[in-house]
Amino acid sequence: MARSGFEKRFPTRDSVATKALAANVRRLRKEKGWTQDVLAAEIGVEQGVISRIENGRANPTLQVLETLAATLEVRIEQLFEVQPKSKRVKDR
Repeated sequence: MARSGFEKRFPTRDSVATKALAANVRRLRKEKGWTQDVLAAEIGVEQGVISRIENGRANPTLQVLETLAATLEVRIEQLFEVQPKSKRVKDR
């Protein structure tokens, strides 16, 4: 059951930039083998902040974005790059 008022407080944002940020943070975090908890600790925020970023429900500050980029070892603009979708190879 959804928390009361959560959707109203943290609506899903459908912009290209938000979707790219969400996908890139998730991908880069997983490439490092980190959980959301680990990334949150590295940048000094609560795990819920990372979850909301990765689910397109956050509007992170520039400071958070700069810290994310530095921690994930990418340029800040790379957080917003739209990645090509990978094609799944069907089993023969």
